[in-house]
Amino acid sequence: MYKKILLDIALGFVVLTAKNLLKRQTVRSAVRGEVRKILTGNREKQPYETVPRVEYYADKIMEALNDRGISPRSICIDGPPGSGKSTLGRALAERCGLKWRTLYWQELRGAYPFKTGRIYENIRLIRTQDMEDFDIVIYIDCPMEEAKDRVITRDRNGALADVVDFSRLKKIGDTAFEMLDGEEIKIEGSPIRIKQRPQEGYRDIERLKARLQEKGFDVEGFSKEELLFTYCYGKPQSGLSPYVKLGAYSNEILSGIYDALARSLAKEFLT
Repeated sequence: MYKKILLDIALGFVVLTAKNLLKRQTVRSAVRGEVRKILTGNREKQPYETVPRVEYYADKIMEALNDRGISPRSICIDGPPGSGKSTLGRALAERCGLKWRTLYWQELRGAYPFKTGRIYENIRLIRTQDMEDFDIVIYIDCPMEEAKDRVITRDRNGALADVVDFSRLKKIGDTAFEMLDGEEIKIEGSPIRIKQRPQEGYRDIERLKARLQEKGFDVEGFSKEELLFTYCYGKPQSGLSPYVKLGAYSNEILSGIYDALARSLAKEFLT
């Protein structure tokens, strides 16, 4: 009898919690993306296509680089989820004659073996890697709400808008870019920020350590991302967990538990 009641509660919890979660646009977006990936191999609503605004940005970037006599053989593109890194990377690859590649978070756990003749993009590139391999570093400083909306509307990991702390993600990214030495090249009317590697190098890790030492922090034995977290929040952290918002779905889960218990008890009382 008790096993039957517990099974009924568990089943009710799963069904009711799922129903609660699906009321969120973000979760519906994530589910659509997963279903589409199973059926077509791609989460997004449609295959890659050019975006006029990004094509315009790519043209302006090339103009700015050509005006300065810069012919990059290696480019880094960083920015929050939904900022358009992949679309910009493809557009620049066509114009520069470089190969474009998306990196995955697993590949950035340590130092990645970058190659010349490439455009690499990822949301954690600048904060985890030594930038000296890149002639040009591009940071897409996209407003957080706009980035969230794009993630949801594209059905590409829409739940990220719920579970990822975009403000923290942006703060660490902004700081990582600002630590890079060199004059910033701005593309007017765009969220794109660019730095060319100076003759002496970006020296971002050196600068970061110096600023932390001025504040009395120990800097030895820590990764670049840990140093950035220490600088921004006073505590060394790294990986994906520091960006996760705990309890993002607490209300839905607690409501599912309560409703499942109430339904099961009411059924037992009536029978």
